[in-house]
Amino acid sequence: MVDEDTQTAAGVVNGLRFGVVGVADTERALDFYCGVLEFKLLERQGMNGQGSRCLLTSGHRFLVLQELADQPAKSTWVRDDLQVGMRHIGLKVDNVDRWAERVREAGARFTIEPEDAFGDVRLCFFLDPDGTHLEFIQGNVNYSTVGSPILVERERAVPVPTSPRFDHVAVSVADLETTLAFYTGQLGFPIIGELREDKPAQGFTITYLQAGPGILEIFSFTEPMLANSFNPAAQAPGLLYLGLDTDDVRGAVAHLEAAGAAPVEAIGVHGPDSALLTDAHGTPLELSRAPAPR
Repeated sequence: MVDEDTQTAAGVVNGLRFGVVGVADTERALDFYCGVLEFKLLERQGMNGQGSRCLLTSGHRFLVLQELADQPAKSTWVRDDLQVGMRHIGLKVDNVDRWAERVREAGARFTIEPEDAFGDVRLCFFLDPDGTHLEFIQGNVNYSTVGSPILVERERAVPVPTSPRFDHVAVSVADLETTLAFYTGQLGFPIIGELREDKPAQGFTITYLQAGPGILEIFSFTEPMLANSFNPAAQAPGLLYLGLDTDDVRGAVAHLEAAGAAPVEAIGVHGPDSALLTDAHGTPLELSRAPAPR
């Protein structure tokens, strides 16, 4: 039976604890995430004179807002799942339509209106004030193929939240085999299940990994992919990093670099006891200790 936090055999990474969202105006972002989405602000830290970093929580899950420079770069994210890299952050809700109306009243722009979707869930997609792509999802996925019945049942047993709760980060990849060799083979994130859409024009597979308390949704396609737009020298508002929790940052960095991850910043440059790397597809990973609010 798999541990609740699904550690690797090497024990170097505990799981996907949070997504990191870049914001141009922290107060505006807090108004949206705490005022509209009802997250709670646990801690706010300065970043060596470079803005602030806010740790939010809802339903014992976390989300991080990171303030960027006074004039951040323009986002190169495009609304096209064929672009490799992070696509959206998913928030579990008890009622998609009710929460959709709440964010609509706050001025959010929708990319997909509430609808019943592939996998027997109800969902919608919208943008936060800085253009981060967010999803509300209601219900549990009915997988085409089940990888672990135990994990499927565990997912279904988690209580439905009364306010939006961090659920998953979705990424698009160019090579599913390479991706699974890294996240499942090296990080030990097991496959919950898969959804497959065999369309003649654009077939795709969504592979769901149990990444500790969070879920990593991996989109792979039959079509050629666009390059990952991540550029560490030009941070822009929107999705920044996958937040991975580890008890040993240095050990985790050494393990992941040996597995093919590329260093972005030295340990401690980005923040105390943390490091930035990219996976084989250029998707940025923040390694840090689990959030421990005072």
